[in-house]
Amino acid sequence: MKKTANKRRESDVSQRRSFLKGAAITTAAVGSGALAAGALADQTDAENTEAASQGYQESDHVKEYYRLARF
Repeated sequence: MKKTANKRRESDVSQRRSFLKGAAITTAAVGSGALAAGALADQTDAENTEAASQGYQESDHVKEYYRLARF
């Protein structure tokens, strides 16, 4: 009877270890993917900012807003 209990206990331990190993690998994969996506987004934002950076432009619709916003 003890042999059956020991085998069952060993099986439970083995299953828990496998689960924890899988959880650790999954967490690492998700974390590295998030870091890579963040770096790519930063690079894309920097490229877009450099291309679109022309400074402040006071166009007609901005002047109209300022006119209507006066008290």
